[in-house]
Amino acid sequence: MTNAEKQPIIKKCIGCSNIEGEVCRVWFSPATKWRTGNCPSATHIKRELSEPEQKVRVGQQKQKKKLG
Repeated sequence: MTNAEKQPIIKKCIGCSNIEGEVCRVWFSPATKWRTGNCPSATHIKRELSEPEQKVRVGQQKQKKKLG
């Protein structure tokens, strides 16, 4: 495929090192990659890895005894 068939970049692509002229050298339709969030090939966005929060155990709680 040639560059003539590629769609132009969008505003969110500006700053990425994968841009050649007005097109993305990785994806044929850059707008599609941004539709559901960040582009997986974007070099200008810092990805933050979120670690699952761990519960901090402070102390033991006393259990109520059931009567009966």
